Amino acid sequence: MSGESGPACAIPDVEFAQSGAEGPLEIPLGLAECAATASGTGAEVFDPAVLAEQARAVMRLPEPDIGTAPALGKPRFVNLPSWMWVEAQDWGPVSATASVSAGSVTVTAAPERVVWDTGDGHEVVCTGPGTVFSEAVFREEGSPDCGHTYTALPAGGAGATVDLVAVWEWAVSWSTTDGRGGGLEGLTTSSTVAVPVSEIHHVVTHIR
Repeated sequence: MSGESGPACAIPDVEFAQSGAEGPLEIPLGLAECAATASGTGAEVFDPAVLAEQARAVMRLPEPDIGTAPALGKPRFVNLPSWMWVEAQDWGPVSATASVSAGSVTVTAAPERVVWDTGDGHEVVCTGPGTVFSEAVFREEGSPDCGHTYTALPAGGAGATVDLVAVWEWAVSWSTTDGRGGGLEGLTTSSTVAVPVSEIHHVVTHIR
């Protein structure tokens, strides 16, 4: 008969479904089981945007493992360069994948830069992990790629600490098994250490 609607769908009782009762829910006679698909074919819907956000949400990125010279806990001195770096072995892409039967989406976060708040009103942007200080790489002018020179004592005076904050920025992208891809909102991780700032006093003597 023209205009008749299709068979009604059985909607499972949610309260029963979450009750822990064993066995499948029985479907009354005359009702068809509803398939949670857009096409009605029984295949899972492959929505890359949804899967990409799911994968992004579960990504676990490393926090910056801060290194400095002078070493942490030792004072950096006014007008003398200090060095800053993060653990170089962590400077690499991190991936997470979300899948359905129809395909999968892989989200990749790539380290982009570290933005350092040096605690004295300045900001230093480093596009790599920075150079680890050693006698072999020492330069009077300081780090070749990631350093800072304090020019004044903190408000608390010589030996007072300031917060050195490293904010690691990650560029995030996604790709699918069928060749599609795109970008997502970036991610950040951060670490904070307290560093003392002091000064060296020069004593001038007159020799007669």
